Amino acid sequence: MYLHSELASSGKIAVVLDTGALLAKYYRLLPRTRLDVFTVSLAVNEVKDPDNKQALIEAIDLEVIRVIDPDKDYLESALRAVRNTGLINRLSTTDIHVIALALMLKEKYRDVIVITDDYDIQNTLYGLKISFKPLRTRGIARFIRYTVYCPLCYYTPSNPGEEICPLCGVLLTRKKSSELPTSRGAL
Repeated sequence: MYLHSELASSGKIAVVLDTGALLAKYYRLLPRTRLDVFTVSLAVNEVKDPDNKQALIEAIDLEVIRVIDPDKDYLESALRAVRNTGLINRLSTTDIHVIALALMLKEKYRDVIVITDDYDIQNTLYGLKISFKPLRTRGIARFIRYTVYCPLCYYTPSNPGEEICPLCGVLLTRKKSSELPTSRGAL
């Protein structure tokens, strides 16, 4: 793990790659002179197939990508944001680590862009005022706040990936609470 002082940006932009961006080998397309590229160890661990894994290990060894796990404070901030957006049950622990790393890098870089096709990650990033760029999708058109609850007992989830009410075993329901127009960052 790098210390905060080692992340001095000198005017560069930080790019954070989620698992999908790693699988697409997006890091091969990025100019290294203007950008510092990062990911989290959980995303690296999700890359399983031998060809992608080997390419990723080489990119890490050559310092094309830096693997940094976010500090606990940033994880807590990311969890709060995810809960506030109503997406706690839709995002994985890896997704939350990606968001937390973007929050952490936001303090050291003039701009941070997360490369992701995941609409729920994009929605959370929008709420945090962090730029994102989709790979193969159009990306979100609006910021949406959701309310997730059990339609039987009105339990609200508090854990990542939670889909079933632990009290009564019913599938959790999600409804839109509010929508705001969005704009995306660009590389």
